[in-house]
Amino acid sequence: MFDKKTYMQQYLKKYIQKNKEKLNVYKLAWKKEKLKNPEYRKRQNELQKIRREKNGIDIDQANKANIRAKQWQQNNKTRSLINVKRSKLAKINRTPKWLTDRDHKVIWGFYKIAAMLTKHNGKPWEVDHIIPLQGKFVSGLHVPSNLQLMQGSDNRIKSNKFEV
Repeated sequence: MFDKKTYMQQYLKKYIQKNKEKLNVYKLAWKKEKLKNPEYRKRQNELQKIRREKNGIDIDQANKANIRAKQWQQNNKTRSLINVKRSKLAKINRTPKWLTDRDHKVIWGFYKIAAMLTKHNGKPWEVDHIIPLQGKFVSGLHVPSNLQLMQGSDNRIKSNKFEV
C-alpha cells in the first residue's frame, strides 16, 4: 500500500543528500540576512531573556561561557599560543613565492582597510579568505584574489567553510 508520508520522507532525504552544498549556501545566506536585521536580533534577545527568567538563569550565568574561555586562555597560555602560531604558520605556508611586491602591498592594504573600518564603525572588521587556508576539504592560498573584507560576526558565521 502507498504511504504518502513515508514517500515524502524518502524523497526529502534523497533531495537533501543530492543538494547538500546548495542548501548549505542557502542556509548561510539566510542566516546572514537574519543577523543583519536589527528587529530580528532585538526579538531574539527578548526571547532569550524570557527563557532565562523561565528557567531561572541569571544573565551573569549566560556570560559564563565567555568568562570560561578567557580563563582557559589565561590558564593554558602555551596551548592558546600554539593555536595562534598554527594559524600564522598556515598563512606563511600558504603565501606563494611568486607573489610580487605589488601583491604584498595589496594584501597589506586589505588589513589596513579592515583596521580603519573597525576604528571608524566601532565594529570589528576582518580580512577573510574566500577559500579557507585550513579548510576541511579545500585549502586556499594567501593571495589578493582570495581575500575579502567582512564584519567579524559574519566571518564567525562563515567559519572555515568554502562558499560556492
